[in-house]
Amino acid sequence: MADRRATCWDWIYSQIWAHANMNVFASKLTGPPCYLMARTTLTDDILKEIIRLKSETGLGPMKLLARACAAPEGLDSAIINTWLNGKTRSARADHLAFVLNAYRQAAPVLAVTDEMREKLTSEMARTGCTPARLLNRIAPYPDGLTALEISRWATGRLKTAESGLWAFVMDGLAALPDKPA
Repeated sequence: MADRRATCWDWIYSQIWAHANMNVFASKLTGPPCYLMARTTLTDDILKEIIRLKSETGLGPMKLLARACAAPEGLDSAIINTWLNGKTRSARADHLAFVLNAYRQAAPVLAVTDEMREKLTSEMARTGCTPARLLNRIAPYPDGLTALEISRWATGRLKTAESGLWAFVMDGLAALPDKPA
């Protein structure tokens, strides 16, 4: 414990002496070393919540961090994976809060079933729309929705869809008239 305290004070003094002017010191202070930051025990309930959110969104740790902006310093997918596989029983509090919030803000993902795929293709046949034409007719459409994605849903190459995007496409198709005879 004494070593840790000495290291902490060494860091504080280095920050003060590097910036003799206190106004400069206050603006340049970067925060304590990561080993002094608050840690939270990863209880079974917390891990179950992360796993539930992960399965609801369909996002693994790497995709979650790629989509999120401004992740805390030091957080990467390997750290999240060590939580999930039980190799680590504690986490930095800011890392845990960020991951939980990012998962809660991510859109839920649906598994595209054969029935859903059949409904999509029958609606596209009814309206005579290709994926690209469909997007032109129901514009403006949400970010992340592409003609390629709709095509992959229809052919079965893409097995999941964000629930909001799927609903937007199906509602847009339902609102379109039948193709002229």
